[in-house]
Amino acid sequence: PRTSSSTPSRMATAIRALCVKSANDIAVAVAEYLGGTEGQFAGQMTAKARSLGMGSTTFRNASGLHDPGQVTSAMDMARLGLSLRKNFPQHFSYFGLKEVDVGGKEITGHNKVLDMVAGANGIKTGYTRASGFNLVTSVERDGRLVVGVIMGEDTARQRDQRMALLLKANMGG
Repeated sequence: PRTSSSTPSRMATAIRALCVKSANDIAVAVAEYLGGTEGQFAGQMTAKARSLGMGSTTFRNASGLHDPGQVTSAMDMARLGLSLRKNFPQHFSYFGLKEVDVGGKEITGHNKVLDMVAGANGIKTGYTRASGFNLVTSVERDGRLVVGVIMGEDTARQRDQRMALLLKANMGG
């Protein structure tokens, strides 16, 4: 039931797990909770993407796992990252979390760029066999904000190194 007194803490843990480690099973559960079905939620996500100007993005599932009909672009992911910063500043810190405690177990994330670039404050890693290793990262330094997107790398290490170089080049070191 949606009115359970334990729901807020469970939902907060679910959000943290989604931001830190993808947690595909939790993504499906949250999608079903919010949208009725995962497919309906994906439709809502696509409609929201369109309203944000993300014309190259179509969501088919909540997890980001491969689906031939699920597509996006680096520009759309940058738009999403900037929108998250602008429209949800009170929640943006979730994307910079490095670990989450779930049932007494500490789970660490994949976003190594948080430790590689001064001012990096998050967003999200991703991987599927079809798309490779991907990363959207936000950096804020000296009043400047940059969102970088890397898609299709062969390894997480390559993705992280390329993102660090990209962000340092655009942030002045």
